Amino acid sequence: MVSYGVFNLAPQRHTATTDRNLVADVVEQVRVAEALGYDIAWIAEHHFSNLSLSPSPLMTLAHLAGVTERIGLGTGVAVLPLYQPMRLVEEIAYVDILSGGRLHLGIGSGSQNHESRGLGTDLAEARACFEEVLDILEMAFDQGRVAHEGRHFQIPETVLSLRPVQTPHPPVYFAGLSGDAPLMERVARRGYIPFASASWMPVAAVAAKRDGYVEGRRAAGLDPTAMPFAVQRLIYVADDAADAADAAEHAVYTYRVVAAAKSGAARFDGHVIQAEPVPGEDDVATILAQGMVGSVEHVAEKLVADIQGLGLTHMSCFMSFGGLSHARVVRSMERFMGEVVPLAEAAISGGGHRAAGD
Repeated sequence: MVSYGVFNLAPQRHTATTDRNLVADVVEQVRVAEALGYDIAWIAEHHFSNLSLSPSPLMTLAHLAGVTERIGLGTGVAVLPLYQPMRLVEEIAYVDILSGGRLHLGIGSGSQNHESRGLGTDLAEARACFEEVLDILEMAFDQGRVAHEGRHFQIPETVLSLRPVQTPHPPVYFAGLSGDAPLMERVARRGYIPFASASWMPVAAVAAKRDGYVEGRRAAGLDPTAMPFAVQRLIYVADDAADAADAAEHAVYTYRVVAAAKSGAARFDGHVIQAEPVPGEDDVATILAQGMVGSVEHVAEKLVADIQGLGLTHMSCFMSFGGLSHARVVRSMERFMGEVVPLAEAAISGGGHRAAGD
């Protein structure tokens, strides 16, 4: 059974759209997602640009814990090298307690130099720092105490006063670094869930990312066919061809901003990243052909291909992108869960229907 989530980046394409409005839209979209039967609300982490006005997923999730009842609440993802790890482990436990055990912990190492620089860290050290923070989190979860002497952190014997409701820790989703064989074996041994960002990539390209995690399971002596696998796709269920083409243009804008931020050479106007064309970028036609942007039937066909071709266990739906209006995002969310998912699952099962909230 595939679970479905909604990912919220909180992008600010137009500065006329205020930060207050964007934050209000995030909260409302999560409430809508819960009512529609989505399983998890994923909240991004980014800093110091209009790519995302979502600097603290755990802070957002703490608020959402009080205005929702059922939906899972996920960090999508917490960038570990940007945190003091002991504060992070306490806040993870605290949000899991506030939500009654609904936290899903997505983690990653980060990729944007302006974010690291603004927070006083070095992106070149991110990989090593990531693993050290992970060491500390695992010790805290497993033992309820930490004593650590490392390159980046030195922590004397410290007993934790807060423990997550979910024992020994919330489900952990691991994003990126699929080419690091020792780390992939660690992911497998710990039972973490691989989490791949796929935008509108062909299934074969996503499968290549999945292969690294599969090899990690083999190295750990685990059955690769039983591996959970989460994918994030940019998704828009359109009313007609013009609506789809306009949404694909918003996807191109998003790609340009992300590419600029990751390049380390982004041009800024204040906090706004200039969305300049990227050599070799996919155009609107390619996105419409390859991606989950289009009619109910088109998106359902692509969803079936992912489920069958990737052994998918969770789909994170990136629906609020590129400055799409709140009304359009909500309409797409409604049509995906109400029309696309039943159509896709009927095609797979021969008539089965997924009940909301399953």
